[in-house]
Amino acid sequence: MKPLSVGNVVSAGLRIYRDNFKKYFKIAFLGYLWVFVPVYGWAKYSAMMGLISRLAYGEAAEQPEAVRDAQRHIKPKMWSFLMAGILVSLIIFGAIIPYSIVIGIAGFVVGFISAQGSTIGTIISILFSIAAFLFFIFGFIWLISRLFLAELPLAVEENITATSTISRSWDLTKGSVGRIQLVVLIGFLISIPILLVTNIASFVLQIAIGAGLENAPGFAAIGGILYLLIAVAGGALLIPFWQAIKALVYYDLRVRREGMGINLRK
Repeated sequence: MKPLSVGNVVSAGLRIYRDNFKKYFKIAFLGYLWVFVPVYGWAKYSAMMGLISRLAYGEAAEQPEAVRDAQRHIKPKMWSFLMAGILVSLIIFGAIIPYSIVIGIAGFVVGFISAQGSTIGTIISILFSIAAFLFFIFGFIWLISRLFLAELPLAVEENITATSTISRSWDLTKGSVGRIQLVVLIGFLISIPILLVTNIASFVLQIAIGAGLENAPGFAAIGGILYLLIAVAGGALLIPFWQAIKALVYYDLRVRREGMGINLRK
């Protein structure tokens, strides 16, 4: 494959998702079930998401792997996937804390000025609120975009650790934030029908559970299980699509920066 346009990334992701739907859905469904097991289950879930990413990358690179072969590369890195996820969360959390402190102090000062009844103070307060909101949104988007591929190097490349996979994502996404966000936007629009169906099904089930409690209290347990299965199935429907999209973005950025002929095991 050659370097891809934004539209081609999404369409290729859809094709990979469609062609491997049963395989990816099964992995994702089982992965979501592992989420309910603390610590070990979370590591297992992270590794299974990485497995989907590796399989999708293999399709993109025209080097498809059998699930069993891919698992041999993913399984030893299970705890690294969990650690990478924790580190990404800490980075995001760590970025929000100083922002919140600065905004809180500045907001207090502006609020004090505004409380004096000054028209200029009120205007400054409004402008500051708008600027702070936009700064947060764009800053958050920028940070998420730079960490968008955090698990891909760990899933695909050798000699990658939980920390170096984040650095690799940071390097690959440099200068590509706008491109990544366009891909995410288009992917989100495509995901809306699935989100609507799962949300409507959950809403209907909640109503049924509420109505059933009056006549059959035991119905709540059955309804709760069904609600859980719908939530897990909805996630399992969406996550392979997004993992395929991320794999395509990762592949495309590697092609653009490192040239053609990328081997799956490098």
